[in-house]
Amino acid sequence: MSGFGANAGEFVSTAGSIRGAADPVRDDHSKKIADMGMGQADFGKAHGENFGPYQQAMTKISKCVASMADAMDDFAGKIEKTGSGYTWSDADAADTVKSGGN
Repeated sequence: MSGFGANAGEFVSTAGSIRGAADPVRDDHSKKIADMGMGQADFGKAHGENFGPYQQAMTKISKCVASMADAMDDFAGKIEKTGSGYTWSDADAADTVKSGGN
C-alpha cells in the first residue's frame, strides 16, 4: 500500500485533548488575569494613578487569552471535521469496491 493511513478516532481524540487544554485557559487563567484582586490602593500613593492603565492592559491581555482559547476550540473542530472526512472517504471507497466501481 502506498500513501498513508489516517485514523479518524485519533483525530477526535486529539481534538478532545486540545479542547481540554483550552477550557482552563479560558475559564481559569483568563479570569485570573482580568481580576488580579488588586486596586488603586495596592499601587501606593506615589503610583496610584498608574492603576487605571494597568487594569486596562490586564483586561486586554485577558481578552487575548480567551481569544486564544476560542481559537483552540475552533482548531479542534477543524481537526474533528477532517477526521470525519477520512471516515466518509473510507466508507465511500469501500462501497465503490463492493459494487465493482463506478
